[in-house]
Amino acid sequence: MKRAIIVAGLLLCSLTQAYATTHYENNYRDVIRQNGHARSQAVYDSALEACYAQTGQSREARDSQAFKDCMKGFGFRWLSTRLVQDPPSRQKDDSFIDPDTGMSCRNIGGASICEPPQGTVHYQNRHGLDCTRTGIVSFCSNL
Repeated sequence: MKRAIIVAGLLLCSLTQAYATTHYENNYRDVIRQNGHARSQAVYDSALEACYAQTGQSREARDSQAFKDCMKGFGFRWLSTRLVQDPPSRQKDDSFIDPDTGMSCRNIGGASICEPPQGTVHYQNRHGLDCTRTGIVSFCSNL
């Protein structure tokens, strides 16, 4: 039993790593400082848009030398690039009430995890009986 739990835990951990994504974060410095102040974010964003259009580079890729030269033409000098882990994405809620047990379940890929529901759940089991589940106690009746 312990071995099965360990294997399931390792499998789950390996699956979460498969969905992890990364992107490059590039840092530029404004070398044209009007009155000693950096230009606005809108100026920086428009320079980025122009350079992406000019070079055809992907936003997720590391900046190429052509992209860095383009940004330099707009007055932004490349400082650094680093690989950043993306935050975990919130996927749609795949929770449901199991029609056979009345348990609150959620899909995690190829399996479902079920636990007693919060509050009371009314459901019909596979035999057509009306059932009520409160916590771990379930009662079914044909009356």
